[in-house]
Amino acid sequence: MQANVLSTLPENLAHLQAYRPPSNCIIFDAAGNLIDEFYVERRIWVPIKELPDHVWQAFVAAEDRRFFAHGGVDPAGIVRALISNLRHGGVSQGGSTITQQIVKNLLVGHERSYTRKLREAVLAIRLERELTKKQLLELYINYIYLGSGNYGVEAAAEDYFGKHAAELDAGQAATLAGLVPSPSRYSPHRHPEQAIARRSYVLGRMVEEGYITLGDSRRFAQAPVVIPVDRPARTSVGLAYLTEVRREIRRLFGTAAPLVHGFHVYTTIDMGVQARAETALREALQAVDQRRGRRGVVAHLSDPEVGAFLEKAAGLDRESGSGAVRPPEAERCFEAVVGKTKGLETLHAGPFTFALRGDDRSASVRGRDGTGRHVLSSDAHAGDLLKVCAVDEHTVRLDPKPWAEGGVVVIDNETGHVSALVGGYKDVLEGFVRATQARRQPGSSFKPYVYGTALKSGKNQLDMVYDGPISLPGGNGKMWSPGNFDDKYFGNLPMRNALAKSLNTVSVRLTYELGPRRVAETAHAMGVRSPLRADMSIALGSSEVTPMDQALGYAAIARMGAPTDPVFIESIRDSSGKLIGVAGGNVVVGDQNLGKLPGGPLPRALPAGVAYELADMMREVVHSGTARKAYKEGYDRAGKTGTTNEYVDGWFVGFDRRHTTAVWVGSDGTTSLGDRETGGVTSLPAWIKIMDSLEGSGGERLPIPDQAVLVNVGGSWFGFPRGKVRPGDLHVQPQGSEPLARFPSDS
Repeated sequence: MQANVLSTLPENLAHLQAYRPPSNCIIFDAAGNLIDEFYVERRIWVPIKELPDHVWQAFVAAEDRRFFAHGGVDPAGIVRALISNLRHGGVSQGGSTITQQIVKNLLVGHERSYTRKLREAVLAIRLERELTKKQLLELYINYIYLGSGNYGVEAAAEDYFGKHAAELDAGQAATLAGLVPSPSRYSPHRHPEQAIARRSYVLGRMVEEGYITLGDSRRFAQAPVVIPVDRPARTSVGLAYLTEVRREIRRLFGTAAPLVHGFHVYTTIDMGVQARAETALREALQAVDQRRGRRGVVAHLSDPEVGAFLEKAAGLDRESGSGAVRPPEAERCFEAVVGKTKGLETLHAGPFTFALRGDDRSASVRGRDGTGRHVLSSDAHAGDLLKVCAVDEHTVRLDPKPWAEGGVVVIDNETGHVSALVGGYKDVLEGFVRATQARRQPGSSFKPYVYGTALKSGKNQLDMVYDGPISLPGGNGKMWSPGNFDDKYFGNLPMRNALAKSLNTVSVRLTYELGPRRVAETAHAMGVRSPLRADMSIALGSSEVTPMDQALGYAAIARMGAPTDPVFIESIRDSSGKLIGVAGGNVVVGDQNLGKLPGGPLPRALPAGVAYELADMMREVVHSGTARKAYKEGYDRAGKTGTTNEYVDGWFVGFDRRHTTAVWVGSDGTTSLGDRETGGVTSLPAWIKIMDSLEGSGGERLPIPDQAVLVNVGGSWFGFPRGKVRPGDLHVQPQGSEPLARFPSDS
């Protein structure tokens, strides 16, 4: 049997010198503040040379006091443990050395058998020949489990004492070392008395080994075993952003590498901008509630459906053992069905009955058909479902969460850094992120891609276009006759003004002339990543995109035709602090290339002069078009509103010199926001609040690339590509001396 066991052992153990167990992946904001971490085992590797000696001495004294004398297996220790266990009638001491514990954890596992113990002993002896004692100790103190989800001394020191392992005193080190045999039994959080007794035992062993004096031992034994640690709660700001960062890390590097190498991920999130963006979106969604009424009846159940609903008790917790439904705690939100007898005084959920709070019974709510405003008490009937939140054991209130939803993306134009990302009214970690996952029709906010394609084909912003009724062959042999908002038509007008007025028939005529496939190709080149249907309806934004798509597409305009990746991760360092990758470059550990971070230049989407001309046209949308509320004296802003059929989606996407921001407001389905709830009403106010809060863009104009020039037409200045200007026809403004008067107006 011995020969068979030895034949199965690994030949070389030298690789353990460089072994690093799975660690934490730690995430920082743009200012360098830690904002998130994830792990399989919460572990932070710390080199033994950075620790005071009494840290590792505590573990040696507690677990293997002959560590520096034996060669991996300690026969004297085994005999001593056997005698102690016989004396106490149970297992009071273990006979495994620190080296054997390393082997057990890393190589042979925890199976209880003589074969495993034999393999463990042989490998421990061999491991002692491969690694130094200090290398073995470094492995041990970083690998050992110390309770409460903590692996290694650094994670445990931060959790139990709120400090780094390098700052532990001998008493605290003894507390941690005392956890090894039974982290739960000796936990200072759960069993402080037993933790104190165990600490005293370890301190006594440290005195015996000469590591500390008796006086030190007595002094440390009097210190509190638990130190209150003021740990700030995990940030509640930027949860959608952190979700995207986690997903990007997994997409690029898988689940193992970030933990094996202990990635320190430095993101581009600006927590101040993020907080303001979240507030702005919440206020926009609450404003929809105020204009259109709160969430009222969400569904109606038949009698059989009511029975199944109550049996399921959806949204309520159950006891782990019996499965019995537990009463909801205060602020817990769930669905309840209106009773047959007393209406809103008897709302049922699971086995419980509640009364709706009095003032909520008279709340103004949206009609169940999505239109009109009604008093809840007159609109809700037996069998109707309401979303409610517990006030106490007998009372509930209407869920205050708005029924509308939204998303926001803020991008730094120069770098492509995503400064803020909002995924909805109330984001949760690893939840659905509407800013990147919700594909919605963009409506007229898609038109800049149409006009960009037209400009790229040779047209200019002062070319005359025709706005009037149009009919084209549609599907099933029918004619498609798109019209303008409010059915108003303006005849012949400059293309610049057609975009400012968001005229549908002009966009359709341009797309018909250019071809929908060319429009789709332009949009994809500028940054739209969602698939697009290359049919004529693309002219009016029928093909679904995400807020991130729109932010990237518009950022390409602000960047004078140069698209960018969305950069969430600026750099990555390993657990030792070594820089291993930056945005746009490869992440390299040793000689291993783990993958490339997004960032860096992408193929140009528009000639720089064309991009400036398009941006100049989009200024008019803000100055005198559908986004006039965004105009601010001294600020160079451009953008486009978007509203889809039946007012299902509202958009505003726009930029200044420094930032591009996309805001979408809608619902998770196809519910109308309500009559006249356009992008200028629903989304533009949030965009203005976000952009007004950003620093540094006042008085700055969009850069004029060398390929563009300003010309004076009828007293107004307009941007053109140099190739479109005929010398002598127009007065050319000298390069770099753009007038700082108000922006160009209608001509």
